[in-house]
Amino acid sequence: MSDNDDISARLTALETVVSQLITHLAVRSDDPAGWVETRKVLALSTVNGRHAAGVERVRDAIESFFDQAELVAGDYAYGIRRGTSRHFVR
Repeated sequence: MSDNDDISARLTALETVVSQLITHLAVRSDDPAGWVETRKVLALSTVNGRHAAGVERVRDAIESFFDQAELVAGDYAYGIRRGTSRHFVR
């Protein structure tokens, strides 16, 4: 396995674990999609504070990553008067 393949495999594994962690934490909140959106804004604000080459690619990757997590977390959100009250689910 080349170094690039090894790094790619590690990044894929890391992205999978972080995505599952974010989704797990988001569904424990009262507003899962909003929780993920807040994390996305925080991540982007960290990147936006830096003026290095390639920042645009990093921002695009962050947005793509969080957009997927936000969609999944949104599926766990309760609508008004739908299902069991959130504090009973926990």
